Amino acid sequence: MKYLNVLIILVLMIICPIFGHNLQAQDLEMEGTPQTPDLVTLADANIELNTEMAHAAKFYTDLMWAVYCGTGEQNIRKSKAAYDTLIKAFEVDDASSTTSDKVVSRHDRSFVYTERATLRFNTLQNIKGAEDDVRKAIELNPENVPATWLLAQILTRRVFSSIQENRRDTRAQALQEEMLVVLKRVIELDPDHHRAHFYLGTMARDLDQIELAITSFKALTRIMPYDDQFHKELGELYEMQNRLEEALQSYERVVTILPEQISARNRLGQLYLQTGDYSAAIETFLVILTQLETQANGQDNTGRSTVQTRARAAIEASEAEIEAHHGMSLAYQAQDNFEKSEFHIIRVISLLDEKARSIRGGTRRTRGNERIALTRRIRDARYTLGQIYLRFSVPRKAVDTFAKILATDAKYVPALSGIGMAYQMLDDLKRAEIYLRKAIELSSRNELPDVYNALGYLYAEQGVNLDEAAKLVQRALKSSPTSGAYLDSLGFIYFKQGKLDAAIENLELAIHYLPNTPEILLHLADAYRQKGLKEKALQALEQAIQLEPDNTEFRQKFEVFKAD
Repeated sequence: MKYLNVLIILVLMIICPIFGHNLQAQDLEMEGTPQTPDLVTLADANIELNTEMAHAAKFYTDLMWAVYCGTGEQNIRKSKAAYDTLIKAFEVDDASSTTSDKVVSRHDRSFVYTERATLRFNTLQNIKGAEDDVRKAIELNPENVPATWLLAQILTRRVFSSIQENRRDTRAQALQEEMLVVLKRVIELDPDHHRAHFYLGTMARDLDQIELAITSFKALTRIMPYDDQFHKELGELYEMQNRLEEALQSYERVVTILPEQISARNRLGQLYLQTGDYSAAIETFLVILTQLETQANGQDNTGRSTVQTRARAAIEASEAEIEAHHGMSLAYQAQDNFEKSEFHIIRVISLLDEKARSIRGGTRRTRGNERIALTRRIRDARYTLGQIYLRFSVPRKAVDTFAKILATDAKYVPALSGIGMAYQMLDDLKRAEIYLRKAIELSSRNELPDVYNALGYLYAEQGVNLDEAAKLVQRALKSSPTSGAYLDSLGFIYFKQGKLDAAIENLELAIHYLPNTPEILLHLADAYRQKGLKEKALQALEQAIQLEPDNTEFRQKFEVFKAD
Protein backbone atom coordinates (compact mmCIF):
# COMPACT_ATOMS: atom_id res chain seq x y z
CA MET A 1 0.00 0.00 0.00
CA LYS A 2 2.99 2.26 -0.64
CA TYR A 3 1.15 4.83 -2.77
CA LEU A 4 -2.42 4.35 -1.64
CA ASN A 5 -2.33 7.29 0.82
CA VAL A 6 -0.83 9.52 -1.84
CA LEU A 7 -3.66 8.63 -4.23
CA ILE A 8 -6.25 9.40 -1.58
CA ILE A 9 -4.66 12.81 -0.87
CA LEU A 10 -4.62 13.66 -4.59
CA VAL A 11 -8.28 12.76 -4.94
CA LEU A 12 -9.14 14.92 -1.95
CA MET A 13 -7.08 17.79 -3.39
CA ILE A 14 -9.18 17.59 -6.55
CA ILE A 15 -12.66 17.21 -5.08
CA CYS A 16 -12.43 19.35 -1.92
CA PRO A 17 -12.06 22.73 -3.76
CA ILE A 18 -15.07 21.80 -5.87
CA PHE A 19 -17.21 21.01 -2.86
CA GLY A 20 -15.88 24.11 -1.12
CA HIS A 21 -16.89 26.40 -4.03
CA ASN A 22 -20.31 24.79 -4.25
CA LEU A 23 -20.93 25.39 -0.57
CA GLN A 24 -19.77 29.00 -0.91
CA ALA A 25 -22.16 29.52 -3.82
CA GLN A 26 -25.06 28.10 -1.81
CA ASP A 27 -24.26 30.49 1.07
CA LEU A 28 -24.24 33.49 -1.24
CA GLU A 29 -27.57 32.53 -2.79
CA MET A 30 -29.12 32.17 0.63
CA GLU A 31 -27.96 35.71 1.46
CA GLY A 32 -29.73 37.04 -1.64
CA THR A 33 -26.59 38.14 -3.46
CA PRO A 34 -26.10 35.40 -6.05
CA GLN A 35 -22.84 35.62 -7.91
CA THR A 36 -20.43 33.23 -9.54
CA PRO A 37 -17.14 32.97 -7.68
CA ASP A 38 -13.95 33.28 -9.64
CA LEU A 39 -11.92 30.11 -10.16
CA VAL A 40 -8.60 30.31 -8.41
CA THR A 41 -5.67 28.76 -10.19
CA LEU A 42 -3.33 27.03 -7.81
CA ALA A 43 0.25 28.05 -8.25
CA ASP A 44 2.54 25.19 -9.23
CA ALA A 45 -0.35 22.67 -9.12
CA ASN A 46 0.67 19.44 -10.75
CA ILE A 47 -2.04 16.80 -10.52
CA GLU A 48 -0.56 14.49 -13.05
CA LEU A 49 0.64 11.15 -11.75
CA ASN A 50 4.24 10.13 -12.12
CA THR A 51 5.10 6.71 -13.51
CA GLU A 52 5.26 4.89 -10.17
CA MET A 53 2.00 6.43 -8.98
CA ALA A 54 0.30 5.51 -12.24
CA HIS A 55 1.59 1.96 -11.80
CA ALA A 56 0.24 1.87 -8.25
CA ALA A 57 -3.12 3.29 -9.34
CA LYS A 58 -3.47 0.58 -11.98
CA PHE A 59 -2.51 -2.13 -9.48
CA TYR A 60 -5.14 -1.08 -6.94
CA THR A 61 -7.76 -0.64 -9.64
CA ASP A 62 -7.07 -4.14 -10.96
CA LEU A 63 -7.05 -5.49 -7.41
CA MET A 64 -10.46 -3.97 -6.67
CA TRP A 65 -11.78 -5.50 -9.89
CA ALA A 66 -10.43 -8.94 -8.90
CA VAL A 67 -11.98 -8.68 -5.46
CA TYR A 68 -15.30 -7.51 -6.92
CA CYS A 69 -15.45 -10.39 -9.40
CA GLY A 70 -14.75 -12.81 -6.58
CA THR A 71 -18.00 -11.83 -4.86
CA GLY A 72 -20.17 -13.43 -7.55
CA GLU A 73 -20.09 -17.10 -8.53
CA GLN A 74 -20.51 -16.31 -12.22
CA ASN A 75 -17.40 -14.11 -12.24
CA ILE A 76 -15.04 -16.44 -10.35
CA ARG A 77 -13.04 -17.19 -13.50
CA LYS A 78 -12.71 -13.45 -14.19
CA SER A 79 -11.50 -12.94 -10.64
CA LYS A 80 -8.95 -15.73 -11.01
CA ALA A 81 -7.74 -14.24 -14.33
CA ALA A 82 -7.39 -10.80 -12.70
CA TYR A 83 -5.26 -12.24 -9.91
CA ASP A 84 -3.16 -14.09 -12.50
CA THR A 85 -2.54 -10.77 -14.28
CA LEU A 86 -1.54 -9.06 -11.04
CA ILE A 87 0.90 -11.82 -10.16
CA LYS A 88 2.45 -11.70 -13.64
CA ALA A 89 2.89 -7.96 -13.14
CA PHE A 90 4.88 -8.73 -10.00
CA GLU A 91 7.37 -10.64 -12.12
CA VAL A 92 7.78 -7.62 -14.42
CA ASP A 93 8.16 -5.37 -11.39
CA ASP A 94 10.80 -7.70 -9.94
CA ALA A 95 12.77 -7.64 -13.18
CA SER A 96 12.70 -3.87 -13.57
CA SER A 97 13.11 -2.66 -10.00
CA THR A 98 15.35 -3.10 -7.03
CA THR A 99 13.84 -4.39 -3.84
CA SER A 100 13.54 -0.89 -2.37
CA ASP A 101 11.97 0.52 -5.53
CA LYS A 102 9.19 -2.03 -5.98
CA VAL A 103 5.84 -0.32 -6.40
CA VAL A 104 3.78 -3.02 -4.57
CA SER A 105 4.87 -3.97 -1.05
CA ARG A 106 5.48 -7.51 0.16
CA HIS A 107 2.40 -7.28 2.38
CA ASP A 108 0.20 -6.37 -0.59
CA ARG A 109 1.68 -9.10 -2.75
CA SER A 110 1.05 -11.56 0.07
CA PHE A 111 -2.58 -10.42 0.07
CA VAL A 112 -2.92 -11.11 -3.66
CA TYR A 113 -1.45 -14.60 -3.37
CA THR A 114 -3.77 -15.31 -0.41
CA GLU A 115 -6.84 -14.21 -2.37
CA ARG A 116 -5.97 -16.37 -5.36
CA ALA A 117 -5.24 -19.31 -3.04
CA THR A 118 -8.65 -18.85 -1.43
CA LEU A 119 -10.34 -18.98 -4.84
CA ARG A 120 -8.39 -22.07 -5.81
CA PHE A 121 -9.12 -23.88 -2.55
CA ASN A 122 -12.75 -23.02 -1.84
CA THR A 123 -14.21 -22.73 -5.34
CA LEU A 124 -11.92 -24.16 -8.00
CA GLN A 125 -10.81 -27.17 -5.91
CA ASN A 126 -7.22 -26.74 -7.07
CA ILE A 127 -5.63 -27.82 -3.80
CA LYS A 128 -2.07 -28.02 -5.14
CA GLY A 129 -2.26 -24.54 -6.69
CA ALA A 130 -3.83 -23.15 -3.53
CA GLU A 131 -1.04 -24.61 -1.40
CA ASP A 132 1.66 -23.15 -3.68
CA ASP A 133 0.03 -19.71 -3.51
CA VAL A 134 -0.49 -19.71 0.23
CA ARG A 135 3.07 -20.81 0.94
CA LYS A 136 4.29 -17.92 -1.25
CA ALA A 137 1.99 -15.57 0.64
CA ILE A 138 3.46 -16.68 3.99
CA GLU A 139 7.00 -16.34 2.59
CA LEU A 140 6.21 -12.72 1.67
CA ASN A 141 4.48 -11.98 4.97
CA PRO A 142 5.02 -14.51 7.80
CA GLU A 143 2.38 -12.72 9.91
CA ASN A 144 -0.38 -13.11 7.33
CA VAL A 145 -3.12 -14.73 9.44
CA PRO A 146 -5.57 -15.57 6.60
CA ALA A 147 -2.77 -17.22 4.61
CA THR A 148 -1.55 -19.24 7.59
CA TRP A 149 -5.10 -20.28 8.39
CA LEU A 150 -5.70 -21.34 4.78
CA LEU A 151 -2.54 -23.45 4.83
CA ALA A 152 -3.77 -25.07 8.06
CA GLN A 153 -7.06 -25.97 6.34
CA ILE A 154 -5.24 -27.46 3.36
CA LEU A 155 -2.97 -29.55 5.59
CA THR A 156 -5.91 -30.65 7.74
CA ARG A 157 -7.76 -31.89 4.67
CA ARG A 158 -4.70 -33.85 3.54
CA VAL A 159 -4.22 -35.33 7.02
CA PHE A 160 -7.88 -36.30 7.21
CA SER A 161 -7.55 -38.07 3.85
CA SER A 162 -4.49 -39.96 5.08
CA ILE A 163 -6.40 -41.05 8.21
CA GLN A 164 -9.29 -42.31 6.10
CA GLU A 165 -6.83 -44.22 3.92
CA ASN A 166 -5.25 -45.61 7.11
CA ARG A 167 -1.82 -44.41 6.04
CA ARG A 168 0.83 -44.84 8.73
CA ASP A 169 3.94 -44.02 6.72
CA THR A 170 6.60 -41.40 7.40
CA ARG A 171 5.03 -38.90 5.01
CA ALA A 172 1.71 -39.07 6.83
CA GLN A 173 3.46 -38.54 10.18
CA ALA A 174 5.38 -35.53 8.84
CA LEU A 175 2.16 -34.10 7.42
CA GLN A 176 0.41 -34.43 10.78
CA GLU A 177 3.27 -32.72 12.57
CA GLU A 178 3.31 -29.83 10.08
CA MET A 179 -0.46 -29.43 10.36
CA LEU A 180 -0.23 -29.10 14.16
CA VAL A 181 2.65 -26.61 13.85
CA VAL A 182 0.72 -24.44 11.39
CA LEU A 183 -2.47 -24.52 13.48
CA LYS A 184 -0.44 -23.47 16.53
CA ARG A 185 1.06 -20.66 14.44
CA VAL A 186 -2.41 -19.37 13.56
CA ILE A 187 -3.28 -19.28 17.25
CA GLU A 188 0.03 -17.58 18.05
CA LEU A 189 -0.81 -14.85 15.52
CA ASP A 190 -4.47 -14.64 16.59
CA PRO A 191 -5.12 -16.12 20.06
CA ASP A 192 -8.90 -15.73 19.60
CA HIS A 193 -9.06 -17.54 16.25
CA HIS A 194 -11.87 -19.91 17.29
CA ARG A 195 -11.86 -21.94 14.07
CA ALA A 196 -8.14 -22.68 14.43
CA HIS A 197 -8.70 -23.75 18.04
CA PHE A 198 -11.53 -26.02 16.91
CA TYR A 199 -9.47 -27.58 14.12
CA LEU A 200 -6.50 -28.08 16.43
CA GLY A 201 -8.63 -29.55 19.21
CA THR A 202 -10.50 -31.91 16.90
CA MET A 203 -7.43 -33.19 15.06
CA ALA A 204 -5.41 -33.51 18.29
CA ARG A 205 -8.23 -35.60 19.77
CA ASP A 206 -8.31 -37.84 16.67
CA LEU A 207 -4.53 -38.22 16.87
CA ASP A 208 -4.75 -39.16 20.60
CA GLN A 209 -2.99 -35.98 21.72
CA ILE A 210 -5.58 -35.43 24.43
CA GLU A 211 -3.74 -32.76 26.43
CA LEU A 212 -3.37 -30.58 23.33
CA ALA A 213 -7.04 -31.12 22.52
CA ILE A 214 -8.01 -30.09 26.06
CA THR A 215 -5.96 -26.90 25.76
CA SER A 216 -7.74 -25.99 22.52
CA PHE A 217 -11.26 -26.66 23.77
CA LYS A 218 -10.54 -24.79 27.00
CA ALA A 219 -9.59 -21.81 24.85
CA LEU A 220 -12.86 -22.19 22.94
CA THR A 221 -14.85 -22.14 26.18
CA ARG A 222 -13.08 -18.85 26.97
CA ILE A 223 -13.66 -17.33 23.54
CA MET A 224 -17.26 -18.58 23.20
CA PRO A 225 -18.33 -19.29 26.79
CA TYR A 226 -22.01 -19.81 25.97
CA ASP A 227 -21.53 -22.46 23.29
CA ASP A 228 -22.56 -25.69 25.02
CA GLN A 229 -20.86 -27.89 22.40
CA PHE A 230 -17.35 -26.84 23.43
CA HIS A 231 -18.04 -27.54 27.11
CA LYS A 232 -19.42 -30.95 26.12
CA GLU A 233 -16.32 -31.75 24.03
CA LEU A 234 -14.13 -30.70 26.94
CA GLY A 235 -16.08 -32.94 29.29
CA GLU A 236 -15.59 -35.93 26.99
CA LEU A 237 -11.85 -35.24 26.82
CA TYR A 238 -11.59 -35.07 30.61
CA GLU A 239 -13.39 -38.41 30.81
CA MET A 240 -10.80 -39.95 28.48
CA GLN A 241 -8.17 -39.06 31.07
CA ASN A 242 -10.36 -40.12 33.99
CA ARG A 243 -10.39 -36.54 35.29
CA LEU A 244 -13.95 -36.98 36.51
CA GLU A 245 -14.26 -33.86 38.67
CA GLU A 246 -13.26 -31.63 35.75
CA ALA A 247 -15.59 -33.58 33.46
CA LEU A 248 -18.38 -32.96 35.96
CA GLN A 249 -17.78 -29.22 35.89
CA SER A 250 -17.88 -29.21 32.09
CA TYR A 251 -21.18 -31.09 31.91
CA GLU A 252 -22.66 -28.93 34.66
CA ARG A 253 -21.82 -25.95 32.48
CA VAL A 254 -23.53 -27.61 29.49
CA VAL A 255 -26.83 -28.10 31.33
CA THR A 256 -26.62 -24.59 32.75
CA ILE A 257 -26.33 -23.14 29.24
CA LEU A 258 -28.89 -25.53 27.76
CA PRO A 259 -31.11 -27.03 30.47
CA GLU A 260 -33.10 -29.08 27.95
CA GLN A 261 -29.93 -30.92 26.85
CA ILE A 262 -31.06 -34.36 28.07
CA SER A 263 -28.12 -36.37 26.72
CA ALA A 264 -25.62 -34.15 28.55
CA ARG A 265 -27.70 -34.32 31.73
CA ASN A 266 -27.76 -38.11 31.48
CA ARG A 267 -23.98 -38.10 31.15
CA LEU A 268 -23.78 -35.80 34.16
CA GLY A 269 -25.83 -38.26 36.18
CA GLN A 270 -23.50 -41.10 35.19
CA LEU A 271 -20.51 -39.04 36.35
CA TYR A 272 -22.18 -38.40 39.69
CA LEU A 273 -22.53 -42.18 40.01
CA GLN A 274 -18.86 -42.72 39.24
CA THR A 275 -17.75 -40.11 41.76
CA GLY A 276 -20.04 -41.48 44.47
CA ASP A 277 -22.41 -38.50 44.69
CA TYR A 278 -25.53 -40.66 44.61
CA SER A 279 -27.94 -37.97 45.81
CA ALA A 280 -26.86 -35.65 42.98
CA ALA A 281 -27.19 -38.54 40.53
CA ILE A 282 -30.75 -39.27 41.64
CA GLU A 283 -31.68 -35.59 41.45
CA THR A 284 -30.21 -35.34 37.93
CA PHE A 285 -32.05 -38.42 36.65
CA LEU A 286 -35.30 -37.17 38.21
CA VAL A 287 -34.95 -33.91 36.26
CA ILE A 288 -34.56 -35.94 33.06
CA LEU A 289 -37.70 -37.97 33.75
CA THR A 290 -39.62 -34.77 34.50
CA GLN A 291 -38.40 -33.18 31.26
CA LEU A 292 -39.42 -36.24 29.28
CA GLU A 293 -42.86 -36.25 30.86
CA THR A 294 -43.29 -32.56 30.05
CA GLN A 295 -42.24 -33.16 26.45
CA ALA A 296 -44.68 -36.07 26.14
CA ASN A 297 -47.55 -33.95 27.47
CA GLY A 298 -46.68 -31.04 25.17
CA GLN A 299 -46.22 -32.92 21.92
CA ASP A 300 -46.50 -30.94 18.70
CA ASN A 301 -49.97 -31.75 17.38
CA THR A 302 -49.91 -29.12 14.67
CA GLY A 303 -48.53 -31.53 12.08
CA ARG A 304 -45.62 -29.24 11.34
CA SER A 305 -43.03 -31.87 12.21
CA THR A 306 -42.50 -34.79 9.88
CA VAL A 307 -43.32 -38.36 10.76
CA GLN A 308 -39.60 -39.19 10.67
CA THR A 309 -38.78 -36.32 13.03
CA ARG A 310 -41.41 -37.38 15.54
CA ALA A 311 -40.29 -41.01 15.34
CA ARG A 312 -36.64 -40.04 15.91
CA ALA A 313 -37.57 -37.84 18.85
CA ALA A 314 -39.61 -40.68 20.37
CA ILE A 315 -36.65 -43.08 20.07
CA GLU A 316 -34.29 -40.58 21.68
CA ALA A 317 -36.75 -39.92 24.51
CA SER A 318 -37.21 -43.66 25.10
CA GLU A 319 -33.43 -44.20 25.30
CA ALA A 320 -33.04 -41.26 27.67
CA GLU A 321 -35.77 -42.64 29.91
CA ILE A 322 -34.14 -46.08 29.99
CA GLU A 323 -30.74 -44.60 30.88
CA ALA A 324 -32.27 -42.43 33.60
CA HIS A 325 -34.12 -45.32 35.26
CA HIS A 326 -31.03 -47.52 35.05
CA GLY A 327 -28.91 -44.80 36.64
CA MET A 328 -31.43 -44.29 39.44
CA SER A 329 -31.48 -48.03 40.13
CA LEU A 330 -27.69 -48.04 40.53
CA ALA A 331 -27.77 -44.95 42.75
CA TYR A 332 -30.47 -46.33 45.04
CA GLN A 333 -28.63 -49.65 45.20
CA ALA A 334 -25.53 -47.80 46.39
CA GLN A 335 -27.70 -46.13 49.04
CA ASP A 336 -28.99 -49.55 50.17
CA ASN A 337 -32.52 -48.67 49.10
CA PHE A 338 -33.79 -52.03 47.88
CA GLU A 339 -37.36 -51.06 46.95
CA LYS A 340 -36.45 -48.10 44.74
CA SER A 341 -33.48 -49.88 43.20
CA GLU A 342 -35.77 -52.78 42.29
CA PHE A 343 -38.53 -50.49 40.99
CA HIS A 344 -36.30 -48.58 38.55
CA ILE A 345 -34.53 -51.61 37.07
CA ILE A 346 -37.91 -53.32 36.55
CA ARG A 347 -38.99 -50.16 34.74
CA VAL A 348 -35.94 -50.48 32.49
CA ILE A 349 -36.92 -54.06 31.63
CA SER A 350 -40.49 -52.97 30.91
CA LEU A 351 -39.37 -50.16 28.58
CA LEU A 352 -37.01 -52.49 26.72
CA ASP A 353 -39.80 -55.04 26.32
CA GLU A 354 -42.01 -52.30 24.83
CA LYS A 355 -39.28 -51.39 22.35
CA ALA A 356 -38.87 -55.02 21.35
CA ARG A 357 -42.60 -55.37 20.69
CA SER A 358 -42.78 -52.15 18.70
CA ILE A 359 -40.03 -52.91 16.17
CA ARG A 360 -41.36 -52.65 12.65
CA GLY A 361 -40.28 -51.06 9.39
CA GLY A 362 -36.89 -51.30 7.76
CA THR A 363 -35.44 -54.41 6.21
CA ARG A 364 -35.82 -57.86 7.70
CA ARG A 365 -32.11 -57.90 8.53
CA THR A 366 -32.33 -54.51 10.27
CA ARG A 367 -35.29 -55.62 12.35
CA GLY A 368 -33.50 -58.84 13.19
CA ASN A 369 -30.38 -56.99 14.35
CA GLU A 370 -32.47 -54.63 16.47
CA ARG A 371 -34.27 -57.53 18.11
CA ILE A 372 -30.98 -59.28 18.89
CA ALA A 373 -29.56 -56.09 20.43
CA LEU A 374 -32.71 -55.54 22.51
CA THR A 375 -32.74 -59.17 23.65
CA ARG A 376 -29.22 -58.75 24.98
CA ARG A 377 -30.11 -55.50 26.72
CA ILE A 378 -33.15 -57.11 28.36
CA ARG A 379 -30.95 -60.01 29.47
CA ASP A 380 -28.38 -57.62 30.96
CA ALA A 381 -31.08 -55.64 32.77
CA ARG A 382 -32.56 -58.84 34.21
CA TYR A 383 -29.09 -59.90 35.32
CA THR A 384 -28.71 -56.56 37.13
CA LEU A 385 -32.07 -57.18 38.83
CA GLY A 386 -30.92 -60.66 39.86
CA GLN A 387 -27.74 -59.20 41.36
CA ILE A 388 -29.85 -56.73 43.35
CA TYR A 389 -31.85 -59.63 44.78
CA LEU A 390 -28.63 -61.43 45.72
CA ARG A 391 -27.19 -58.34 47.37
CA PHE A 392 -30.30 -57.67 49.42
CA SER A 393 -30.75 -61.37 50.30
CA VAL A 394 -33.92 -62.06 48.34
CA PRO A 395 -32.80 -65.42 46.90
CA ARG A 396 -36.19 -66.71 45.76
CA LYS A 397 -36.72 -63.68 43.49
CA ALA A 398 -33.12 -64.02 42.33
CA VAL A 399 -33.78 -67.61 41.26
CA ASP A 400 -36.89 -66.58 39.32
CA THR A 401 -35.03 -63.73 37.60
CA PHE A 402 -32.01 -65.78 36.58
CA ALA A 403 -34.32 -68.59 35.43
CA LYS A 404 -35.98 -66.20 32.94
CA ILE A 405 -32.57 -65.46 31.46
CA LEU A 406 -31.64 -69.14 31.24
CA ALA A 407 -34.96 -69.92 29.56
CA THR A 408 -33.74 -68.01 26.49
CA ASP A 409 -29.99 -68.65 26.88
CA ALA A 410 -29.23 -71.82 28.84
CA LYS A 411 -25.47 -71.27 28.57
CA TYR A 412 -25.31 -67.70 29.83
CA VAL A 413 -22.56 -68.07 32.43
CA PRO A 414 -23.36 -65.01 34.61
CA ALA A 415 -26.95 -66.25 35.05
CA LEU A 416 -25.72 -69.76 35.87
CA SER A 417 -23.41 -68.27 38.49
CA GLY A 418 -26.17 -66.08 39.90
CA ILE A 419 -28.76 -68.84 40.20
CA GLY A 420 -26.15 -71.11 41.78
CA MET A 421 -25.41 -68.49 44.45
CA ALA A 422 -29.14 -67.92 44.99
CA TYR A 423 -29.72 -71.65 45.59
CA GLN A 424 -26.77 -71.60 47.96
CA MET A 425 -28.49 -68.85 49.95
CA LEU A 426 -31.63 -71.03 50.01
CA ASP A 427 -29.52 -73.93 51.35
CA ASP A 428 -30.39 -75.93 48.25
CA LEU A 429 -26.79 -77.07 48.03
CA LYS A 430 -27.36 -79.77 45.41
CA ARG A 431 -28.79 -77.35 42.85
CA ALA A 432 -26.23 -74.72 43.84
CA GLU A 433 -23.40 -77.14 43.07
CA ILE A 434 -24.94 -78.13 39.72
CA TYR A 435 -25.27 -74.56 38.47
CA LEU A 436 -21.91 -73.36 39.82
CA ARG A 437 -20.07 -76.31 38.28
CA LYS A 438 -21.83 -75.75 34.96
CA ALA A 439 -20.80 -72.10 35.03
CA ILE A 440 -17.17 -73.09 35.57
CA GLU A 441 -17.28 -75.72 32.82
CA LEU A 442 -18.66 -73.21 30.29
CA SER A 443 -16.15 -70.52 31.21
CA SER A 444 -12.88 -72.26 30.44
CA ARG A 445 -11.49 -69.06 28.89
CA ASN A 446 -12.78 -66.66 31.52
CA GLU A 447 -11.91 -66.23 35.17
CA LEU A 448 -14.96 -66.33 37.48
CA PRO A 449 -13.56 -65.55 40.94
CA ASP A 450 -17.00 -65.18 42.57
CA VAL A 451 -18.07 -68.57 41.24
CA TYR A 452 -14.85 -70.26 42.37
CA ASN A 453 -15.31 -68.73 45.80
CA ALA A 454 -18.99 -69.67 46.00
CA LEU A 455 -18.39 -73.31 45.08
CA GLY A 456 -15.38 -73.55 47.39
CA TYR A 457 -17.38 -72.13 50.29
CA LEU A 458 -20.28 -74.46 49.49
CA TYR A 459 -17.97 -77.45 49.83
CA ALA A 460 -16.57 -76.04 53.07
CA GLU A 461 -20.07 -75.70 54.52
CA GLN A 462 -20.71 -79.36 53.74
CA GLY A 463 -17.25 -80.44 54.83
CA VAL A 464 -16.66 -82.22 51.51
CA ASN A 465 -14.12 -81.90 48.70
CA LEU A 466 -12.03 -79.61 50.90
CA ASP A 467 -8.85 -79.91 48.85
CA GLU A 468 -10.74 -78.92 45.71
CA ALA A 469 -12.48 -76.17 47.68
CA ALA A 470 -9.12 -74.69 48.70
CA LYS A 471 -7.88 -74.76 45.10
CA LEU A 472 -11.05 -73.03 43.88
CA VAL A 473 -10.76 -70.20 46.42
CA GLN A 474 -7.03 -69.85 45.83
CA ARG A 475 -7.85 -69.45 42.13
CA ALA A 476 -10.31 -66.71 43.05
CA LEU A 477 -7.66 -64.96 45.15
CA LYS A 478 -5.32 -64.79 42.16
CA SER A 479 -7.79 -62.35 40.60
CA SER A 480 -8.30 -60.37 43.81
CA PRO A 481 -5.64 -61.00 46.50
CA THR A 482 -7.12 -58.45 48.92
CA SER A 483 -10.72 -59.70 48.81
CA GLY A 484 -11.90 -60.10 52.39
CA ALA A 485 -14.68 -62.44 51.26
CA TYR A 486 -12.26 -64.78 49.47
CA LEU A 487 -9.80 -64.76 52.37
CA ASP A 488 -12.66 -65.60 54.73
CA SER A 489 -13.64 -68.57 52.55
CA LEU A 490 -10.06 -69.86 52.43
CA GLY A 491 -9.67 -69.42 56.21
CA PHE A 492 -12.95 -71.29 56.77
CA ILE A 493 -11.77 -74.15 54.52
CA TYR A 494 -8.45 -74.38 56.40
CA PHE A 495 -10.43 -74.45 59.66
CA LYS A 496 -12.47 -77.37 58.33
CA GLN A 497 -9.21 -79.11 57.37
CA GLY A 498 -7.78 -78.56 60.85
CA LYS A 499 -5.07 -76.21 59.58
CA LEU A 500 -5.63 -73.71 62.40
CA ASP A 501 -2.59 -71.48 61.92
CA ALA A 502 -3.36 -71.01 58.21
CA ALA A 503 -7.03 -70.49 59.06
CA ILE A 504 -6.29 -67.77 61.65
CA GLU A 505 -3.78 -66.06 59.33
CA ASN A 506 -6.31 -65.80 56.48
CA LEU A 507 -9.25 -64.87 58.71
CA GLU A 508 -7.26 -62.08 60.38
CA LEU A 509 -6.39 -60.76 56.92
CA ALA A 510 -10.06 -61.00 55.94
CA ILE A 511 -11.19 -58.94 58.94
CA HIS A 512 -8.46 -56.41 58.08
CA TYR A 513 -9.92 -55.87 54.60
CA LEU A 514 -13.56 -56.22 55.71
CA PRO A 515 -13.64 -54.83 59.26
CA ASN A 516 -16.83 -55.14 61.29
CA THR A 517 -18.11 -58.15 59.32
CA PRO A 518 -19.96 -60.44 61.78
CA GLU A 519 -19.64 -63.64 59.72
CA ILE A 520 -15.86 -63.33 59.51
CA LEU A 521 -15.65 -62.56 63.24
CA LEU A 522 -17.67 -65.71 63.93
CA HIS A 523 -15.28 -67.84 61.84
CA LEU A 524 -12.31 -66.21 63.55
CA ALA A 525 -13.77 -66.89 66.98
CA ASP A 526 -14.20 -70.58 66.13
CA ALA A 527 -10.59 -70.79 64.93
CA TYR A 528 -9.27 -69.01 68.08
CA ARG A 529 -11.28 -71.34 70.31
CA GLN A 530 -10.04 -74.45 68.50
CA LYS A 531 -6.49 -73.15 68.84
CA GLY A 532 -7.02 -72.59 72.56
CA LEU A 533 -7.03 -68.80 72.38
CA LYS A 534 -10.13 -68.31 74.55
CA GLU A 535 -9.73 -64.59 75.26
CA LYS A 536 -9.30 -63.75 71.60
CA ALA A 537 -12.30 -65.90 70.74
CA LEU A 538 -14.47 -64.04 73.27
CA GLN A 539 -13.23 -60.66 72.02
CA ALA A 540 -14.17 -61.58 68.44
CA LEU A 541 -17.62 -62.70 69.57
CA GLU A 542 -18.14 -59.55 71.65
CA GLN A 543 -17.34 -57.46 68.57
CA ALA A 544 -19.83 -59.49 66.51
CA ILE A 545 -22.54 -59.02 69.15
CA GLN A 546 -21.94 -55.24 69.16
CA LEU A 547 -22.55 -55.25 65.41
CA GLU A 548 -25.68 -57.43 65.67
CA PRO A 549 -27.07 -57.11 69.22
CA ASP A 550 -30.21 -59.12 68.43
CA ASN A 551 -28.38 -62.14 66.97
CA THR A 552 -29.22 -64.99 69.37
CA GLU A 553 -26.71 -67.34 67.71
CA PHE A 554 -23.84 -65.01 68.62
CA ARG A 555 -25.02 -64.63 72.23
CA GLN A 556 -25.49 -68.36 72.71
CA LYS A 557 -22.06 -69.10 71.29
CA PHE A 558 -20.55 -66.44 73.55
CA GLU A 559 -22.03 -68.10 76.61
CA VAL A 560 -20.77 -71.52 75.48
CA PHE A 561 -17.26 -70.17 74.88
CA LYS A 562 -17.28 -68.34 78.19
CA ALA A 563 -18.26 -71.50 80.05
CA ASP A 564 -15.41 -73.55 78.54
